[in-house]
Amino acid sequence: MCLTIPAKVISMKEGPIDAPVREIVVEDSRGERSIRAISLPELKVGDWVLYTLDLAVRQVSQEEAQEIIDLLEPRKFVDLSSLSPSFSSVLAKSFSHDLDRSDIIQLLSTEDEIEMEALFSEANTLRQANLRDFFCIHGIIEFSSNCVRSCYYCGLRKPSKDVTRYRMMPEEVVEAAVDAVDGRGYKLIVLQSGDDFDYSDDDLVEIVTEIKSRCKVFIFISVGERSAECYGRMKAAGASGVLLRFETSNPSIYEALHPGQSLEDRLELLPVLKGMGYYIASGFLIGLPEQTVEDIADDILLMKALGIKMVTVGPFIPSEGTPLSAHPAGSALMTLKVTAIARLLMPKAKIPVTTALETIESEEGRRLGLSSGANSLMFNLTPEKYRADYKIYPNKYHGKEELWEKYGLFSEELSYKMLEQKMFEAFEPEDPGEL
Repeated sequence: MCLTIPAKVISMKEGPIDAPVREIVVEDSRGERSIRAISLPELKVGDWVLYTLDLAVRQVSQEEAQEIIDLLEPRKFVDLSSLSPSFSSVLAKSFSHDLDRSDIIQLLSTEDEIEMEALFSEANTLRQANLRDFFCIHGIIEFSSNCVRSCYYCGLRKPSKDVTRYRMMPEEVVEAAVDAVDGRGYKLIVLQSGDDFDYSDDDLVEIVTEIKSRCKVFIFISVGERSAECYGRMKAAGASGVLLRFETSNPSIYEALHPGQSLEDRLELLPVLKGMGYYIASGFLIGLPEQTVEDIADDILLMKALGIKMVTVGPFIPSEGTPLSAHPAGSALMTLKVTAIARLLMPKAKIPVTTALETIESEEGRRLGLSSGANSLMFNLTPEKYRADYKIYPNKYHGKEELWEKYGLFSEELSYKMLEQKMFEAFEPEDPGEL
């Protein structure tokens, strides 16, 4: 469930070679570290391992290690002494995670290549300091393309006539989730749909209950503005998180793009869900009509004020048949700036590289996002016969998931424990009880 940069074994404590646990010293991008190796009897000095929680859990060849390093190669480091005093001052303030609105606007507005590289490098360094070199891999099942909303930017909006609608049966959703967990090693899955009220509250609760009864997995729900009662029942059934974007902090923009909805209603629901014990994933779109740099700064500050634990920010992508079909796509570069600033303000948050960024930049989008402060990827687990019909925007990127899964997913019980600890560390739950 998490991919970590490989480490090379440089020494081993003497002891029985067949001992189930052995003490070793490894070296990786952050220097030397003493860890333990579990059930790796053939391990010797000079070998490469993947490790987590101070435990080596898998041996990899030198060629595989280099393949992973190439995937996760960070941006170049920047000589901060070459920066302007003004920009250096803002970066220095970021060490206390307390940037104000004018600071954020300055970071968002820079077009200087060295300044941007410095911003990305600082964010990546902060991610390493707080989360180490862990890049989590999660999955998403898009189980219905039906939606009662008419949001102007979304390809699934109710008035769209050229959309092939589907609605997975509850048992199909359960089987897709169980296959992803038991067959491929996923330990966190997002269940996403449009605002589709043909699924009753009982249906959603049944899906969560059945998945949790059959496999050990963290479930995040992304089904729009359901009642607090519905969300409470899903939490009681075993759901851990909710993905619910606020899309923009500007009420005028929100209401112009969401007929019949209000930003106030959306923002009132998020604290209620947080109060239930959910881990909240939320964020906004970049590149909406009339959106300014100042709006984006306000969006970032709203995420922090709401106590968002998973940041989900991506560029707007126009979709045919929508009122915004001719509007230009959002900027990938601005998305990377927002990712970096979010990391500076929220050092332990989980920040996925969104599919929208990957769609604009393809495979390079993953590398750019991860080296700008992001620390997780979200892969599509929707059954193949439905996947192409979930068209919130066109040409959604899918590529090389197998390569990342090969090194980043573990079927063992340790995988779940690993995510459990990372959830606690990254989200800093107010209640240290069970997830």
